[in-house]
Amino acid sequence: MALAAAVQGARHTAQQITWTDDAGNAEDLTGATLTGYIKQSGAVRPIDGALDIVTAAAGVFTWTYGADDVATVGECNVQFVATF
Repeated sequence: MALAAAVQGARHTAQQITWTDDAGNAEDLTGATLTGYIKQSGAVRPIDGALDIVTAAAGVFTWTYGADDVATVGECNVQFVATF
């Protein structure tokens, strides 16, 4: 899934994301704890912002960026992890 672009240093607006499977169906996040990683320029760092489940059954969560999440200009890959 593609995420919306973020502005370097901008932390005021959380990004709302729906976790889906390969067929596009929402994944049920009931009981899950979310974490994640950002890979940029070969380096991997944990997401330091908040990942909050909004509507668990519909797979909807928000990512409120932490300072390290939006500190560096450039493209990156993000991996979210749901632990049940």
